[in-house]
Amino acid sequence: MLVGTAQIDITPEVGVELSGFARRIQPSTGILDRLYAKALYLEQDGERLLWLHADLLAVERDFVRDFREWARQSRGLEPRQVMISATHTHSGPATIHLQEAGAYDAKYVSFLRSRMEQAAAAAMEAPEPCGVVIVEGRCELAVDRRRKATPHTDPRVGGIGFRRSRRTGASPAGCAGCASPPHAEYAAVITNYAMHAVALGPTNRMISADMPGRTAARLSEQLPGRPVVMVTNGACGNLNPPFENVSSARLDEWGGQVADAVLGLFEQAAALERPAFRTLSRIVPLPVDALSVEQIEACAARIVNDPASNAEWGEKFRRTVENWRRTMVEAVRSGTAGCTREAELFAVRLGDVALLGLNAEVFSQFTDHVRERTGRRLYVVGYANGDMGYIPTRAAYDEGGYEVEIAHLFYCNFRPKAGGLERLSEQASEVVREVFEE
Repeated sequence: MLVGTAQIDITPEVGVELSGFARRIQPSTGILDRLYAKALYLEQDGERLLWLHADLLAVERDFVRDFREWARQSRGLEPRQVMISATHTHSGPATIHLQEAGAYDAKYVSFLRSRMEQAAAAAMEAPEPCGVVIVEGRCELAVDRRRKATPHTDPRVGGIGFRRSRRTGASPAGCAGCASPPHAEYAAVITNYAMHAVALGPTNRMISADMPGRTAARLSEQLPGRPVVMVTNGACGNLNPPFENVSSARLDEWGGQVADAVLGLFEQAAALERPAFRTLSRIVPLPVDALSVEQIEACAARIVNDPASNAEWGEKFRRTVENWRRTMVEAVRSGTAGCTREAELFAVRLGDVALLGLNAEVFSQFTDHVRERTGRRLYVVGYANGDMGYIPTRAAYDEGGYEVEIAHLFYCNFRPKAGGLERLSEQASEVVREVFEE
């Protein structure tokens, strides 16, 4: 397999507003660690994939469409061959429209687009032969933050390494498929673990990649070749670190835990020289709880006085509700509200493993549903190709809570209908089965 990589600094200037927390006092006041966009280019037997992954909360769907058009015109790539994902750090610039949680920064987004184009071009310039190493560890760090009757976590830590076929100083008898061949170097590594990147919490005003940045740094420092490391987030809509507002030292500790779950395994695993490789993208209309003008008005009047929300966000919550009410009433009256949202299922097969990108914050049960239906090794890449907001389980609708009752107000849209996650997991299972068809 031919593999190209690039890493480019996308750290904004101090003073930008940070995205992800309505409780945060704006703007940013310093830089705790740098933010990066990382590009991975894969090519084999006519199939290609360009994957951009960034230390951001997420990117808008329109950003993805525009970037794919650039990739088509300048690089000859189809939309199903381009994926853009984010770590979901809550300490980066505002690259999506999230009410009262950092003002959308159009100037920074323009800068980001330019930097991603540079990274993509660099990654595709001179790809090199690599074998693929696939491992899986465990980490029990994440907790179900909802504290309801249906807690669930996903302890799996997926790891995919791209080990250079060229090895300095290797003996002529060295075997490319051997575990830990002499002086083997990694060009790139992908890890996947389901947990919100919110360890620094709303009290933090420093620009930071949060925990994913520390995981990436540790793996890059410890693995030979100092690979470009893409720390991807899983189906983590209900999952958080054990607590928030932690120190930089605690970030190192927790980031190290995730890295160490796969670090030793990479050192021992054999490489596959030509694993099966395929990409597939499918758009799935996801039904939403579309309301009439009268229902919107009644909902806003009821929820604006919610005691818990007012206690947590105060005037910001009241402004959020009013903005949601006004925006949705206008959308209904103009006929642009719609009854569905566009979910994209983006599957990448590498050997016997599937990576499934999804433009949403799905609950962790989603991954298990698809694994059980397909019997495949699978990792969900959340915040891929956009972020439409939370997709809770059907049981969560009965339990209530922020993700079900409040979050869609900040995203300024109608929430998905109950049962949406389960329907989407059925569609995802079909996509996974299809990407494994010979």
